[in-house]
Amino acid sequence: MHIATGSKALDALLGGGIRTGMLTDVYGPSGSGKSQLCFTLCANCAHAGNSICFIDTTGTFRPERISEIAGTKDVLDDITVVRALNTEDQVAALDKAINADAALVVVDSLTSLFSAEYLGPSRHLAVMSHMHALALLAINAPCAVVATNMVRAVPQENDKGMEREYLSGTVSIHAHVRVKFEIENATKSSYKATLVQPPGGSARFSIAKNGISDAD
Repeated sequence: MHIATGSKALDALLGGGIRTGMLTDVYGPSGSGKSQLCFTLCANCAHAGNSICFIDTTGTFRPERISEIAGTKDVLDDITVVRALNTEDQVAALDKAINADAALVVVDSLTSLFSAEYLGPSRHLAVMSHMHALALLAINAPCAVVATNMVRAVPQENDKGMEREYLSGTVSIHAHVRVKFEIENATKSSYKATLVQPPGGSARFSIAKNGISDAD
């Protein structure tokens, strides 16, 4: 089973859409479309008659936006929302996803709470353990699991710097698919997705009233 992203180009890049039985890591800077992708997936998954568990760690969940994308408020009945205020809440939310028999589990965002609560090697170990649990959930449920993650600036010798996924080495160990989102031109709603793991190509998409869509 695949869950459509709303963009045919993005679906093609991902081999048909977000895949059941896999943990998909979507990372990029703020405003690059990560949460909008999650909202679109929720709407599309609910339209198909499936249940969703949305684990919100930063207060990003917007029911009115999902209703707008879906064209109806009825889809909200199929979404179980967990507002995680600490990492203990975030980890425990996986049991709620299992109890809800969710076809889609969203974690938005993955590392923000771990970043606040842990330091040094313990942070890596805690995130690795959570990623392992998410991967097992995707495989055993089975369901599609989507986790969003932030990027951090990394200094370079030329002083220009570059952005890398936060805790990328730790996250990549258990992620089945990793996709990088970038802003090309926010004014024109132009965004770019690059398949990082497994290595692949790129696709361009837009964000419209009905959610993620193909670029003009």
